Amino acid sequence: MVLAAAAAAAKTMVTVNGVPISDREVSDRAFRQFGTSVLNEIADEILVRQAAKAAKVQADPAEVAARLQRIRGQFADDKTFSERLSAIGLSSQELQDRISAQILRESLVAAEKKLSVAEAEAREFFEANKEKLGAGEAVRLRHILVGSEKEANDFLIALRAGADFARLAGSVSLDSGTREKGGDLGFVSRGMLQGELEAAVFGAAPGGLAGPVRTSAGFSVFKVEERRAAKAVVFEEVKADLLRALLADKIGKAWPAYLQELRDKAKYVAPK
Repeated sequence: MVLAAAAAAAKTMVTVNGVPISDREVSDRAFRQFGTSVLNEIADEILVRQAAKAAKVQADPAEVAARLQRIRGQFADDKTFSERLSAIGLSSQELQDRISAQILRESLVAAEKKLSVAEAEAREFFEANKEKLGAGEAVRLRHILVGSEKEANDFLIALRAGADFARLAGSVSLDSGTREKGGDLGFVSRGMLQGELEAAVFGAAPGGLAGPVRTSAGFSVFKVEERRAAKAVVFEEVKADLLRALLADKIGKAWPAYLQELRDKAKYVAPK
């Protein structure tokens, strides 16, 4: 009776030239290929929840909300955000649950291993990396990519005669990634471009044109929309982020050994 019921429960997902593939066949193969890793993942999650309960550690709801908001902030609107979640097979609640589980894990390791970051540590890191943390000189660029130097020079003449750069880029540029944005490349910092190209665009004034410059994709003409001066960073402006990042680094390094401790103490019983 049990076997008959199990057989009846299997459903055909698709047929290939008349040969059916059942959901049971798919799940069985998936379990054989990934079952062990998934089983270990679930077991580790149980160990973390048990250890957190014993240590009276919880995920801070405010931190969960803050991280969720930071992720949401990477998308233009709620619709785009929801579409992206759907594309990777996640609901908003599932994402929130994952974030909560991650914060619980981090909080547990920090509490159990007594991890923290003193302001002096953050300041020391700041002093050693001040130049990297600061905002370098940058220019906001538009470009038009064409196939030949003659085309580039012709468009350069048209632009100097008053043609609208964004409109022209939108109609003739070969760069599909920026064409719909009027050739807008956003801000580019000094040091990100190759020598000849960097000298050309950083040598132009705001509103000025540069080029043609030969690149691996063809020939480009550039317009400098805006120039942003280098800005030195102040410790107080980045202190909170530094404290958070340095603590996350310590937690990340301590996590594998701590997880192994939990595994070593656990009692695993498989049914006979």
